[in-house]
Amino acid sequence: MKNSKSVCKITLLFFFVSCLGFISCETTNSVVSSSENTENTIQEELEALNEPEIQIESTIQADQTVQNEPETEEKRTFEFKDQEVFYNIKYTYDYEVVGRDLDYKIIVNDEDKEIVIQYEETDSEEDWKNNYLFLLWPLNLDGHIVWTTHGYARIYKSSQNKPINDFYQQVKEHPDYKIIIRGWSLGSAMAKITARHFVIRTGGEVLIDELTTFGDVKCWLNPFFSIKKYCKRIREYVTENDLVTWCVPFYRRDVTCKVGEKFNFLKVKNSENYHTHYEDYDYSDWE
Repeated sequence: MKNSKSVCKITLLFFFVSCLGFISCETTNSVVSSSENTENTIQEELEALNEPEIQIESTIQADQTVQNEPETEEKRTFEFKDQEVFYNIKYTYDYEVVGRDLDYKIIVNDEDKEIVIQYEETDSEEDWKNNYLFLLWPLNLDGHIVWTTHGYARIYKSSQNKPINDFYQQVKEHPDYKIIIRGWSLGSAMAKITARHFVIRTGGEVLIDELTTFGDVKCWLNPFFSIKKYCKRIREYVTENDLVTWCVPFYRRDVTCKVGEKFNFLKVKNSENYHTHYEDYDYSDWE
């Protein structure tokens, strides 16, 4: 038995080496000595075995790159303007971050003659903490006190007025451009506070051309002030199955622009989906 096992091992070893030699000869298309052939074969086989791994890895990386490309690369078309507005807020990836994770971006559009400041949604643990701080809190805007939630006041104050200062500077440099303020979710509160700050800073003499928010959260308690008369166009979009827009119950918004499906207990459990897909709703009532 031992002899037969040894013979089998030797036969298998000889077969393996012979295969390597055959593959090496087919690859190099040359005749070498048996010792050189074995050495070259091993080296070439290692290279041959490694090449597919590299190719596979490169293919995987390429596939991942395609998958990770922002969806904005797809040239989507929209029936309504505000679908595209939301889509662009959602798929902007180069927000500037200041203070307690306040994400904002200023866009100067020379072609359409617009200056846009937009704010991102909740995207960090810090943001969630501030969402839960809903006690009434004073916020000083250029010496004027406005009342909002503790969390929203804390985020806005932490920016040390950098977003509004940058935005206001661009407005002064482009006096004939439209003034546009936008936000989504937590960013809707930041957008509305920015709009109020802009009114205070300009003494209400410069109208805001557009204030648009999506997944709008309530952030005002003072019932005697409305930003509506300082905006040429104001839209605070909510959809009834988006529970985020129900917060905070005893605060208010200036307008309520309903889109999407009517409230349904079965659909509310999928509230996150409704909150993140404002690009899919019908805005015909608000065009």
